[in-house]
Parts: sequence; structure tokens; C-alpha cells
Amino acid sequence: MKKSKLSIYLLSFFAFSFISTAQIRVAVLPFENADGRMEFNIYSYQLQDSLTKALISRDADEKNYHVVPIDSIEILLAEMNIDPANPQYLSDMWKVVEKLNCNKVITGNFNVQGDKFLLNAYIYLPEMKLADPRFQVKDVFKDLNKIYEAVPIMCRTLCPGLKE
Repeated sequence: MKKSKLSIYLLSFFAFSFISTAQIRVAVLPFENADGRMEFNIYSYQLQDSLTKALISRDADEKNYHVVPIDSIEILLAEMNIDPANPQYLSDMWKVVEKLNCNKVITGNFNVQGDKFLLNAYIYLPEMKLADPRFQVKDVFKDLNKIYEAVPIMCRTLCPGLKE
């Protein structure tokens, strides 16, 4: 009887361990400033921060995914001298992703068209270094003073891709 209880306990422990280690790790990286004007660089980080907070609030118990803390990402970006304003950002970001050991990466870009932001966001699959075509937010136009209204739109489209 004791052996069967011990076997059940061990089996439960290993099953729980497997489930908890199988959880998807997501890194939200700063958005690329495709416009190039320095005064808009702050939005690279503010969009990252807003989207990170929104994703965390969508799965606060981390049942489906774990969002890597922004501090960890910022430290690596600084150590590796990687800047979202740099034209090489999209190729350099994979160095950070590799060190973070993530299953999925979310980032995007923005451009300013007249008095509106044009925003895009993507879930990238690190093993292929490509965006998942099923979970992309493209061509969201928002006024300069309403850019953060795009975050819930991004969450609605991207969150289902974090559960796979």
C-alpha cells in the first residue's frame, strides 16, 4: 500500500514538474522606431512596457505563459549595446532572445504618418526567427496622443498565440 501511494505521489510530482517546465516563456522586446526620428524613441520602450503589463494582466496566474520581466531584457540590451533605433536591431535582437531562453518573442514597429502612428506587432518563433503568420497585428493607425489604445488591440490578436 505504501509503495502505491509513493508511486502516485512521485508520478504526480513528475507530472507537475513537466507541466510547469513546459510553460511558454515570452519576451516582449522594445518596438523598432521605423520612423527614425529620435524624438519618437521613447515610444519603443513605452509600447514594450504597456504591452508587457497588458499581457501579464491577461494571465496573472501564469497558467498559459510567463512574461520575462522587462528588467531582465533591459539589462541584456544594455550589456550587448543593442538599441531599437539602430537599423540592425531586428538581427541583433536574436542575441538577446537566445540568452533569455524564450519560446516566443513579441515585438513590433511603428512609423509616423502625418499626425498618426502606424503600428505593427508580431509573435516571433525563435527557432525559425520568423513571425508567426497567424498572430500578427498590422497597420493599426492611432493619433499621436492615443497610441496606447492600440495595446488592447494587440493583446486580443497576440494572446491566443501565446497559448499554443
